[in-house]
Amino acid sequence: MRRARCGARDPVIDRIVAIKTVTLDAHDAEAQEEIARFKREAQAAGRLSHPNIVAVYDYGEEGDLAYIVMEHVDGGSLETRLDAGERLPLPQVARVMDELLAALGHAHEKGVVYRDIKPANMMLTGSGQVKVADFGIARIESSTMT
Repeated sequence: MRRARCGARDPVIDRIVAIKTVTLDAHDAEAQEEIARFKREAQAAGRLSHPNIVAVYDYGEEGDLAYIVMEHVDGGSLETRLDAGERLPLPQVARVMDELLAALGHAHEKGVVYRDIKPANMMLTGSGQVKVADFGIARIESSTMT
């Protein structure tokens, strides 16, 4: 099972997008679980529309590759910034927490329990806005898959 992330340009809409891919292997039970988690990520994030959640535009499978096309976030993760020694001023910490809680509240209202909050999954745009990403282990209400 191989995962990759890259940026691309959508030529029809003329926008930059992010593409997350996973290689499909129908003969490996562990790979099948990974594929199910990948689809669940697209389903969970795809049902949400919120300014603090990375938007999912498309999911598909082509040959031995599954992909999710999503909003490109022009900044890095909170983890990257913290690992580089950057410390956020207290007012920005309060804003980050407010936006994170707004995103999680919206997800819960739509029946999605996120379950993987960590700095690596919190993207910060160039202007400092929070975008929650990676819904791979989210639980979707009315689904037994987690």
